[in-house]
Amino acid sequence: MSRLRLSSEVLPPPRARLFARLLRLLDRLQERLQPSRRRPAAHRLGQRGEESAAWLLHEHGYTIVARNYRDAPGRSGGRGEIDLIAYEGVPPTLVFVEVKTRSREGRFPAERAVNQAKRRHLSRLARAYRRKRHYTGPYRFDLVIIYGLDTPHPRLKLHRDAFRD
Repeated sequence: MSRLRLSSEVLPPPRARLFARLLRLLDRLQERLQPSRRRPAAHRLGQRGEESAAWLLHEHGYTIVARNYRDAPGRSGGRGEIDLIAYEGVPPTLVFVEVKTRSREGRFPAERAVNQAKRRHLSRLARAYRRKRHYTGPYRFDLVIIYGLDTPHPRLKLHRDAFRD
């Protein structure tokens, strides 16, 4: 396993204010329709971050093919998930995307949360996904970092080819 690469590009948020309002409205609506399924605030923030990342990637030419992919229990560690799976470019490259959302920038960057154990686990899940679909083409791992999703100007960073398995 190689080390995490930190070359990144800061991308403009996709219609940030309108999109953030829409996500908050949908969250409130879902909580009213399913009050028994209330989730912790961190889970809601993470889910909204994944929605924002999917929207952002779609606007930058990615085609999302799966969200929150989990392999069958017992395989590839059995736990965890790949946040987004997409195709990008010509010829298409399969991209496994990990999304990290933070309410604000703190002392430790969100990139550090994707440590060696997390990268190894994501690689196992990606291998299972490729094997199940008989995919033998090019693939890579991207990382999307989102800070301040609830603020008027959230900061989104895309790390293309963040690490290799």
